[in-house]
Amino acid sequence: MGKARVAEKFVVRLPDGMREVLARVAKDAHRSMNAEIVHRLERSLSDQAELEHQKALSPILVKRIAELEALLGTSE
Repeated sequence: MGKARVAEKFVVRLPDGMREVLARVAKDAHRSMNAEIVHRLERSLSDQAELEHQKALSPILVKRIAELEALLGTSE
């Protein structure tokens, strides 16, 4: 016999009108409301991780650009 899937449950209070909007976009995407909410949360968390990565990389790139400009004699 296979393992039963265990999922955590969490109650969320939605602002007025949001349930209807979620129902519509979930239907348009051929997903359940739960699947739509999970999809959007996953995407948001992934976007946040990418943003944090870019923020960490930015000072390194700025420093490297300055070094290259100095080597090329093109700095402002």
